[in-house]
Amino acid sequence: MTIGTLKMPRMGETMEEGKLVGWLVEPGQSFKRGQDILEVETDKTIVEFPALGDGTVVETLVEIGEMVSVGTPIARVDVGEGPDWTGEGSSGEAAEKPEAESAPGSAAAVAEPAAAGNRAPGGAGRIRATPLARRVARQRGLELAGLAGSGRRGRIERRDVEATGATPGAVQQVAGVTWNETGPASGDCVMLLHGFAGDHVVWNGVQTRLSQAGRRTISVDLPGHGSTRHDADGPEDLTDPVERAMSERSLGPLHLVAHSMGAIPAVRLALCRGAKSLTLLAPAGLGHVIDAEFLRGLARARTAGEVSHLLGRVAEGPLGLSSAMLAQIHAEIARGRLTALADSLVGGSGQAVCIRAELAELAERMPVHLILGHRDRILDWREALDVSPRISIHHLPRAGHSPHWEALADVAAILTDITK
Repeated sequence: MTIGTLKMPRMGETMEEGKLVGWLVEPGQSFKRGQDILEVETDKTIVEFPALGDGTVVETLVEIGEMVSVGTPIARVDVGEGPDWTGEGSSGEAAEKPEAESAPGSAAAVAEPAAAGNRAPGGAGRIRATPLARRVARQRGLELAGLAGSGRRGRIERRDVEATGATPGAVQQVAGVTWNETGPASGDCVMLLHGFAGDHVVWNGVQTRLSQAGRRTISVDLPGHGSTRHDADGPEDLTDPVERAMSERSLGPLHLVAHSMGAIPAVRLALCRGAKSLTLLAPAGLGHVIDAEFLRGLARARTAGEVSHLLGRVAEGPLGLSSAMLAQIHAEIARGRLTALADSLVGGSGQAVCIRAELAELAERMPVHLILGHRDRILDWREALDVSPRISIHHLPRAGHSPHWEALADVAAILTDITK
């Protein structure tokens, strides 16, 4: 056994330092040569670094989110009986250049598999995809192996993922509410409610994972959002249209999952209809602190660029939104449907809605769970720690305000266990 020291790689000629965004292989896990083992954010984009040899991660030496200079030790790796390749990691020559194509005859072009589609001959080898395509696919719960690439020599690009994952199920109108249903009809039913300025699409990744686990999932556009026809001037307007849609579909008690502002109608639905369980991600209504500038600014954003800057606060890392997606979000916001709602959610100095008493009451009737990201910049997650002791709390130290985007695998696993 040989223990090597992996150093921060140079992912471009001008790179001097980068932020460690995530480890794709955990300590104790083995990997093969060419497998992506970490993500690094440079001043240009996020790049995945492939291993230059086989090995097993023994210990990580750098925390996620840290800025690290090129050449700094970041992990200890067991390279087995083979040569110690870890010293080559800082050169960056083996790293994939984001969004760039290799010139014919270059060393990179020769090294890539020359096969039909985006795999090496016989289906083996690494799938060819840009780093942003990989990130968006992970967020949406999509497998790259099933996608066709439109890039050079079949390389999967972000637009390919977005075109495939835009609507994972059958989107329809139910009592004026946009309704997206996936998974087997016989599975346990999970309803997903988004947060402020979102829509049903934000749950694509979770829906895909839960559907694969045999759950029937329903995500909706809340009143005032997306293509739902009902408006919402205040939080009290968020519940009734959804409740009527559930009645039209003759839905009994189901598992309710909600993010941020969606916690308000989720609690009221659980009170009036009952539920098998209630799970709230980064919920509003449990504390005083709120980023009012984010809420009101997003409701009144004048450009797609302003939307992009504001949405940068909801996650610890990049969301991977394309310019087309940002333009679409801005076009929806420009309709002015969210301004009154934003103002009603914020009081004189903090949150204007409190769901603490109702949540404590519900915890006497059903399993209630909270999923909290410790890097939340919209709400203060610590204000949720003194809720009823009957409520289970799941901590995600590296996630921000959107755990279902930033820690999709963890959130999906928690929801799968809760909905058994």
